[in-house]
Amino acid sequence: MSEFIEIKSPSDLRVIGKVKRMSRDEVRSEIEEAYKGFEIISSMPLYKRTAILMKVSEIIEREGERLAKLLALEAGKPIRDARVEVLRASRLFRQAASEAPLVLEGKNYRVDAYEYPPGNENRIVMSVREPIGVVSAILPFNFPINSFAHKVAPAIAVGNSVVVKPSISAPLSALEMRKIMIEAGLPESAVRVVTGYSSEIGDEVVTNPLIGLITLTGSTNTGLAIASKATSLGKRVIMELGGSDPIIVLEDAEVERASSIAVRARFEYAGQNCNAGKRIIVREEIAEKFIKAFSQKVRELRVGDPLDERTDIGPVINSESVEKMEKVVEDARESGAKVEVLNKGPETGYFFPLTMLTGLSTNALALKTEVFGPVAPIVSVKSDEEAIEIANSTEYGLQSAIFTRDLNRGLKMAKKIRTGSVIINDSTRLRWDSLPFGGFKKSGIGREGVRDSMLEMTENKLISITLL
Repeated sequence: MSEFIEIKSPSDLRVIGKVKRMSRDEVRSEIEEAYKGFEIISSMPLYKRTAILMKVSEIIEREGERLAKLLALEAGKPIRDARVEVLRASRLFRQAASEAPLVLEGKNYRVDAYEYPPGNENRIVMSVREPIGVVSAILPFNFPINSFAHKVAPAIAVGNSVVVKPSISAPLSALEMRKIMIEAGLPESAVRVVTGYSSEIGDEVVTNPLIGLITLTGSTNTGLAIASKATSLGKRVIMELGGSDPIIVLEDAEVERASSIAVRARFEYAGQNCNAGKRIIVREEIAEKFIKAFSQKVRELRVGDPLDERTDIGPVINSESVEKMEKVVEDARESGAKVEVLNKGPETGYFFPLTMLTGLSTNALALKTEVFGPVAPIVSVKSDEEAIEIANSTEYGLQSAIFTRDLNRGLKMAKKIRTGSVIINDSTRLRWDSLPFGGFKKSGIGREGVRDSMLEMTENKLISITLL
């Protein structure tokens, strides 16, 4: 068995680094080290923790270009988008430092308002929030830096230590982020990064008795399996899972604007965002006009090297992703749908053609599953009710978008759509890092966001004092 795993760039398949192929025993040792880190970080005054987080933010900004290039290399994210991700990560650490005093301030209760138990007029009752312990953070390949920040910054802010397991497709960014945190003054035992194959070490970062909470961003099947196992062991979970986010374009929408946003929402990062607009539902009155505008804009995108400043779309992450997209397209073709390849990338690397599907059957994979790649299914509907029915027809419910000039109509539809967020006249890709983010149905458990994550990552303890 090889002791190391080579990491290849999805854009040209060249080796860009290697990471240790850890064993389960090695991961167990890392978790034990993290527990020692919890004892240190939880006793550290809050002002020291927040100062470290602010320093992390400063270093990320200083190292921004280097981190962005690494992200482009290992994850295939176009360099302009990679810079945005790095900037968001820097701001997340700063936001965590700012929010922590508010989350941890506690509460005083007027128990003299209650007759029972007797003697409440002589009691002071307060609640305080305390850290859970060791947090297991399981990262996706598509946002290895920002997801690291979303999970690690809140955990450290409230006094937890963290064991990070990055995707084996993009582990280098997590290792660099840990180095930055140590440089900023965080005790080395407070954040550990474990690398290896999930089939070999994944169970340890979930079932180890020292782990108090698992926060994961990943596929629905993986997340639900982990959540089931974790909760059976009495552990907390935050699961940010899959989505098949619908974009509804009504006949009164501004077609040029709606089509431009839909193109970006569907094809940004080769369609590999959890809140990408994965299904486009258009009123039949404007379907032809919308499809024409949409397809023309896709043809104008530049597909290629992620490090090229002119690149809009890069590769998908690996050969398995290519195979999944081929299956989706073939399923559509076999059911009689029209398949149009609108744009192609280089021959070398994991580039999948930007593809549009129309005339789909309602049971097509493109409409029922999470299509995590550059394939855009477009469906024509006759009524708002039909649009809502299709929007709600999957097991997912992360985000959705409605384009209309009639705000009253949009709000009425928003009430009927079963998603964690409904975005009117803008992209499903909108996300505010300090606000709750998550979905209905099988799109998640709990909510992620700086403040919400801190609340999930702490225990609410009640303390009662009886005055003598």
